[in-house]
Amino acid sequence: MRFAQIRKESEDINTIYSGKFRVTSPFGERTLNGSREFHSGIDVVGVTDRYVCSACGGYVAVSQIVTDKRDRTWEWGNYVCVIGDDGRQYYYCHLARRLVGAGQRVEAGDHVGVEGNTGYSFGSHCHFEVRDCSGAINPAQILGIENKIGVYGVDWREACRKKYGFSDATMSYLDGYEYAADLYRKLGERG
Repeated sequence: MRFAQIRKESEDINTIYSGKFRVTSPFGERTLNGSREFHSGIDVVGVTDRYVCSACGGYVAVSQIVTDKRDRTWEWGNYVCVIGDDGRQYYYCHLARRLVGAGQRVEAGDHVGVEGNTGYSFGSHCHFEVRDCSGAINPAQILGIENKIGVYGVDWREACRKKYGFSDATMSYLDGYEYAADLYRKLGERG
């Protein structure tokens, strides 16, 4: 019973990056290249990490790049769609690289890709979109953040430095790991 409670809590990580991230374009009406349109997701940029994490547990339904402009999803470029355990569809778009394949099980916090600039994009970021049977849902609500431009998340690197008193040499050594951001998050979350 205790394990189930711990697992549930860890699934509610409320982030798609291991550390800090910046919302550059919120959900809702916006003007892009002179045209007013509805933005059905939020655009986010990793500040301390460029690996995009699954916001929920579920199964990868789609992991592909679309380049045919007759297919509207070409705008997403390289993208991953996870069908969450809650039945919602979670889209991670404009990825430089996909790290999961269709049919694969992912848990909240698992890496699904690397932030990128593919499809209809004007700089490295992740377009994060959530849908249910009624259509697009404001992803800021899912992440537990405000639906406005700003910096969110935790700087796990600095939290670990303070919590454990790591020296600059130790921090430099740890920074050398490919998954240093995940290491910092796991160390920082320990009680």
